Parts: sequence; structure tokens; C-alpha cells
Amino acid sequence: MGSMIDSVLEEYLRTYRDLIATERLDNSVVLSFPFHLAARHRIEVTVTDWGKGRFVISDSARTLGEIEAAGYSLTPPMMDRLEKLADSSGIRIVGMHLVLESAYDNLGSSIQKFLEMSKTIGDIYLVHKHRAEERDDLVSQIRTVLNSEHVLYRQKAKLHGQREPHMIDLFIAPNGRPGLALNVLGGQNTHALAQIWYCKCDDIRLASENRNIKIALIYDVRHEAWTAASRAYLEAKSDVVLPGDSLGELPELLKGQGVIKQRKVSAKAKRSRVLT
Repeated sequence: MGSMIDSVLEEYLRTYRDLIATERLDNSVVLSFPFHLAARHRIEVTVTDWGKGRFVISDSARTLGEIEAAGYSLTPPMMDRLEKLADSSGIRIVGMHLVLESAYDNLGSSIQKFLEMSKTIGDIYLVHKHRAEERDDLVSQIRTVLNSEHVLYRQKAKLHGQREPHMIDLFIAPNGRPGLALNVLGGQNTHALAQIWYCKCDDIRLASENRNIKIALIYDVRHEAWTAASRAYLEAKSDVVLPGDSLGELPELLKGQGVIKQRKVSAKAKRSRVLT
């Protein structure tokens, strides 16, 4: 059994070694690892020999460059957060570069530490960006459903609650029918998000000007499960609760709430249905 385990490890290490690409540049070597940031780019680390057994490990500004390319602005507060995160591993941020100094005796563990922190920093922001884009895509799908019903709505509307205002993804103003405040809930930290919206719904309803506004919550199920307890929080306070993979049911649910007008069926059409 021991020899089998040894061979498994050796095979993995052999494959891993083959997947690492290297490029020599004067007194430096660039290591391209088979690990990817959320932007799907491989992580590359530059190791430079400073002499006397000292080395400098750098990402050549790739990590922060990826974050900027994803649309984030590297503001002073954001850089302060990044510096504190990097410092927990002994890494400094110089300009746009992540930098770690290492003695030769610790070079292997230092490269691994640097690799892990580079991926952590990149993924914190790039995964969030990717999820935000997916959330926008779900909002777009809901808009398509509402457009098919010829419903007029506003995007990114501010709805005042009793205590504070709330940003709503899609808002249908009441006009002889109940209005609608529809929000998409992302699939991260689902239980906490459900509890937050339990309170938000209360605050919206307590404002007298919202007495004729229905609340619809569409929750994203693509990444994390919503437990029965989480769904119960949503259902307790909102009029319509629907998973993002069941948008076909939305028109009928909104008709049931009086937000969308039920289409009248002519007597001729009814007779036709009976005959068929």
C-alpha cells in the first residue's frame, strides 16, 4: 500500500513540474504556475537573484493589474486594505508590485507563500466582479420576462423605507394596480442575505407611501444553496419569492398579486379550448 501511495505522489509531482512553465531573464526566472486567477490567467511569479543568497519574489504588477483590468479603481482605501492583507504574509506592495524578499534556504516555501497570497488577493476582487456580472445577467433575464408582458419599469430605483432608502433593481410604479419592488439576491452568504432582506422588507412596508407596493425577491441558485430557513425569511416578508432558475413562473405570480393585468380570454377562444 505504501508503494502505491508513493507512486501516486511521484506521478502528481511529475505532472505538476511539467505544467510549470519557466523563462529565464538575465538574473531572473519567471515561473508560470498551473493556477489561475478568476480572470482565467495563469499566475506568474518572477524570482530575481540579488546576490549573497538573497532573492526577491515579485508578480511584476500582474495581480493588481488584473484587478484594475476588471474595472476596479485602486483607491487609497482599497490599497490600504490590500497592503494589510499582503502584510499578513510578509509581502509588501511597492507601486503596483507584490514583493517578497527571501533567503535561498527559504526560497521554496517563500514562493509557495507568495503564490497563495497572489491568488487570494486576486480572487477576492475578481470572483466578486464575476459574481456581480452574473447577477446583472439575471436582472437582464427578468427584464426580458417583464418586456414580454409589456410592463413599464425603472431600473436602479431608490425606494424610501421608514428608516432609510433602499436601492431596488427593478421598480414598477403603482398606476391603478399595485406597484412592484423587485430585487435580485446574489448567491453568496445566502443566510445572512436572507436575514438582511427580512429587515429591509419590514422597513419598506412601514413607510406609508409604499402601502400599495408589492415586494418580489429573486434569489440566485447558481453557486450556493438556499436552505429552507433562509427561504423562510424571504417568504415571511415578501409577496413573491422565486429561484432564479424558475423565471418562467414570474408572470403568473405577478398576475396573482395584481401587478400584471390578467389577459381576458374571449368567449370564442373559450369555446375553442373546450372543443379541443
